[in-house]
Amino acid sequence: MAADGTASGIGINAKACSGCRMCEQVCVFFHEREFNPRRARIKVLINEKEGINAPLLCSQCKSCISTCNRDALSWDDKVGVVRVDAEKCNNCGLCIEACEEGAIFMDPISGIVNICDLCNGDPECVKWCPEDVLSLIDSSDLKAVPADSA
Repeated sequence: MAADGTASGIGINAKACSGCRMCEQVCVFFHEREFNPRRARIKVLINEKEGINAPLLCSQCKSCISTCNRDALSWDDKVGVVRVDAEKCNNCGLCIEACEEGAIFMDPISGIVNICDLCNGDPECVKWCPEDVLSLIDSSDLKAVPADSA
């Protein structure tokens, strides 16, 4: 949550991304207490041919919630994030298909979907990014931040 009580999100300056994948590592360590980037809620997409790296994570648009036929997804007003109820998730993948950003990932070990939860309002990826690619911003500004802003 932002200091003024509005929901926050993560802004991305993809031009600055070096592809170090520190964000993936700290994400999965915070949530799973292990270093396995396949389980991260953020992914760094790397195009070696073009020399482009781009972090990908949920912008908390809520479009996935209505697609879940098991009510495993809900909106957390306190933090301003989509929450996953692991007890209700049957790993059908409907939310993954519905995500226009491709930012919902299936955990390869638990079989439960992983959606960025902003580390409960204090995102580790933002704190640990060595290039300041990621920043905590008001979620109403998320769509306004161009992926290649400097």
